[in-house]
Amino acid sequence: MYKSLILVLVVLIGAVAADKRPLKLQSSHIQRIGKPLHQGNVGLDWCPQCIDTWDDIVQVVLDVILQYGVLDTCGDLCAIVESKTGSGVLGFICNFGCDFLGLDEFIKLMNKADIDPIYYCEKMNFCPINDNGDAKFKSFAVLPARAKMGSKIAIDFVYVSKNGTGTGEMILSIQTVDKVPLSAGLLVEAQKPGTYGDRIAIDTSPDPECDPTESQCEEWLQGVYNVTVILCNGQCGSHHPHSAIYDTAHGSFSLYE
Repeated sequence: MYKSLILVLVVLIGAVAADKRPLKLQSSHIQRIGKPLHQGNVGLDWCPQCIDTWDDIVQVVLDVILQYGVLDTCGDLCAIVESKTGSGVLGFICNFGCDFLGLDEFIKLMNKADIDPIYYCEKMNFCPINDNGDAKFKSFAVLPARAKMGSKIAIDFVYVSKNGTGTGEMILSIQTVDKVPLSAGLLVEAQKPGTYGDRIAIDTSPDPECDPTESQCEEWLQGVYNVTVILCNGQCGSHHPHSAIYDTAHGSFSLYE
C-alpha cells in the first residue's frame, strides 16, 4: 500500500515540476522571461499547481454537482473530477483540499463568487503564509526607454525582503495610448529573506490572433506608455486575510514609427 502511495506521489510531483505556468496571464503581449532571480526559495511543490489549476477544479466540481448532485464523500466527488479531466494532479488536489476542509465546506468554497486562488490554496495548506513579510523595490528599469513600434521592451527589477514574503502576486499594468487595458498577474512564491529579481518582456507587435469583433486589440500606436508593477502578499486587491501590497514601482517607454 505504501509503495503504491509513494509511486502516485512521485508521478504527481513530476507532473508539477514539468508544468508551472503563470498565475493569470491576461495579455499575450506580456511574458515573464526565464525563472526569477532568487536566494533561498522556500521550495514549494504544490502551491503553484494548486493556484494554476484552481479555476479548472472549481468549474469541474460545479459541473459534477450539477450532473450528479451532492455526493456522499470527497473520494466519490474527486474520483469523478479525475475521471472527467483525465488529470491525476487535479484529482489529488481535489482530494487533499476536500479532505482537509470537509466535504460541505469544500462545496461551499466552490460556490463562492469571489474565488481567490492564493487564499484558498493557503487555506488548504498548499501555500505558506507569512503575514510579517515585506518586499521593497531596490531597482526598476524599463529598457529601452525609446523604441521603434513592434519592438520588445524589457522590464527589469530587483527587490529586497528583510523578513521574507508570503505567497503573493505581481501585477504589471500598462497605460496604453489607445486606452486598451493591458495587464498580467504572475505568481510570486513565498521567499526567505534575501534579494530577488525578475524580468518581464513586453511585445509591442500587434497580436495577429486578436479578433476585434470579440475584444479590444492593442494597436501599439506612437506615444508614451506608462508601466506599473505592484508586489503583493496574497492576491493583489483581495479582501481576504493574508493580503497586502508590499510595494509599487513605476516607469515608462515611448514608441516611434
